[in-house]
Amino acid sequence: MKFAFKDFLFDSKELKLYKDDRKLNLKQKPAQILELFLSAPQTIHSKEDILEKVWPDRKVTDQVVFQNIGHLRALFGDDAIKTFSRKGYQWQIPCTAFEGTAEAQASPQTATNESTKVDVQPEEDEAVVTESPSEVLERPESIGRKLPMFGLAGALVLLALGIYFTLS
Repeated sequence: MKFAFKDFLFDSKELKLYKDDRKLNLKQKPAQILELFLSAPQTIHSKEDILEKVWPDRKVTDQVVFQNIGHLRALFGDDAIKTFSRKGYQWQIPCTAFEGTAEAQASPQTATNESTKVDVQPEEDEAVVTESPSEVLERPESIGRKLPMFGLAGALVLLALGIYFTLS
């Protein structure tokens, strides 16, 4: 099965990702998680479900799920995967599923075989940034996204200073 979303095409059998007809280097585990999300985009996938399907018969920590979700968010944008507290994760970008070869699809959004075409809409329409994280951070308008991190860093500095002066 192939999935088209935004400028991306994902081949779930080969676990290969293309953007604008260029193959992107996507490691195996993030690709398996992406396949899980795209094959059931309306489903909220728990950490346990992801661990069971991507790391079967292996004992790994929850941290590997967080890291791989982070990798996918860096690639597709923070809004691509929604976190539901204590429930799991859900894919948010509208996608089209189809059978066939990647080469046969000049533009992934123009899939016309109605018997295999499936449109999936997220619960809420949000703009998703397709630039790399470094490109986003270089833009002046991205400062609003940095503010929560600065707030957290400031709180940690104040906490550290409070502890320092309390102990001295």
